[in-house]
Amino acid sequence: MRSVAVLLSWSIVTVIAAIVAPVVVPLDLTLHGFANAIVVGGVLGSAAFLALARATVPAAAIAAAPRGRLLARSVILTLGSLREEAIWRGLVLGFLAGPLGRLGALAVSTVMFAAAHVHGQGRSAKSHLVTGLAFGLAYVATGRLAAAMVAHASYNILVGASSLATKELSLSDTGQANRAALASGLGSRESPSMPSDATPLPVARLDNVVKEFKGARALDGIELELRPGEILALLGPNGAGKSTAVAILLGLRRPDTGTARLFGRDPRDPAARRHVGAVLQEITFPPALRVREAMDLTRAHFEDAPSSDTTLTRVGLAGEADRDAGGVSGGQRRRLAVALALAGNPRALFLDEPTAGMDATARRSLLTDIVDFAAAGGAVLLTTQQLAEAEEISSRVVVLLRGRVMLEGTVPEIRARAGLTRVSFRAETVPALANVMSVESRGDRHTIYVDDADALVADLVESDVAFRDLEVARSTLEDAFVTLTKAAEA
Repeated sequence: MRSVAVLLSWSIVTVIAAIVAPVVVPLDLTLHGFANAIVVGGVLGSAAFLALARATVPAAAIAAAPRGRLLARSVILTLGSLREEAIWRGLVLGFLAGPLGRLGALAVSTVMFAAAHVHGQGRSAKSHLVTGLAFGLAYVATGRLAAAMVAHASYNILVGASSLATKELSLSDTGQANRAALASGLGSRESPSMPSDATPLPVARLDNVVKEFKGARALDGIELELRPGEILALLGPNGAGKSTAVAILLGLRRPDTGTARLFGRDPRDPAARRHVGAVLQEITFPPALRVREAMDLTRAHFEDAPSSDTTLTRVGLAGEADRDAGGVSGGQRRRLAVALALAGNPRALFLDEPTAGMDATARRSLLTDIVDFAAAGGAVLLTTQQLAEAEEISSRVVVLLRGRVMLEGTVPEIRARAGLTRVSFRAETVPALANVMSVESRGDRHTIYVDDADALVADLVESDVAFRDLEVARSTLEDAFVTLTKAAEA
């Protein structure tokens, strides 16, 4: 309520200021009447919305949107429209009309309007030019500021209703698809694929993306998809392109060629990023900001966000709530970053080394939270050097090498691609054995990777070397990763 009161106060002040501004003589005197001005404003505002709408939202979806939230959003957007038009059309265009003329003032004020909004709100400059021109035309055509206010308000209300309806429709569709997948056993980590008629739309996607830095190609035609309800482990050696791919999906960088989509939108669109929580590799917090204050500041940007204490308890930081965020330990700093990523009830998490610096208890708790998040329909993109973690929780693995996708599949599929078994034993020396892929020795403990463990053990028994503590086990994801990347780099 406080924010509404502040917005209402600002609206009243700016409207009063606009009243004293010079009045623009209308282009068409027959439209000068108040009723005509309202009609012209509504038509131009609706036309601007239809011209810029990315997709058609079914009327049934808008009708099904929560009425209370729709009404509250419409009131707030209308108050904001009054204030904006009092400033940009009543004051700016009104005062410019004298020296520049009506059309000159319209052109200059529209460009100023777009320049002021493109940085603060994102979206393209073209969108703000179109809307600024439509609102300005309403004022210039009728000579009534009310026409511009109605145009702006009708545009904002349509955008707000469309956004709310799209969100509710998307959540409904995703939930139904994931429930169907889980009910049929298709949501398990060993079988993440779904039949085409039950596959939900991807949360994030890269299509043939290329990105270069100073002539060096970080991504080379990469194809990548993150789906609802899965934990995708993005792996690769240093310099493989993992961070660049994540930065493009988060809208922090743009691809040189190819397309990136986040919830079906350009990742640079704030409306797409609003549903994402991210933990990046480098994390810093202002030393004067307390842990709870950092949480309060972040959750204030989201509707229906859980309380700060609830989220801090979830990540084991309830006891650190009053400490300086910049003074906590490395592991606690990592947990706070995860808490901030969860602050807005996201539908997707992008996690870069989320457990770095955590103790065993905190690490186990976070991994459990990640699995529960995905089981509830959330999507997780995990980049990590802790391959044991990726093996433990991931639904699917993508391995990058030199900016390209080298391998993709479930953990069992990646292990099968390597085709290795790990044989370990203690001996003074390693005898000459056939068909050995690689040998690692640490003191008298030797680990051999081989594609036929039975044959190797038989050769070992027949050799003259005494051995003990024989162990035969399937290869891990790390074993397969090292073997396959070495083979690809050779």
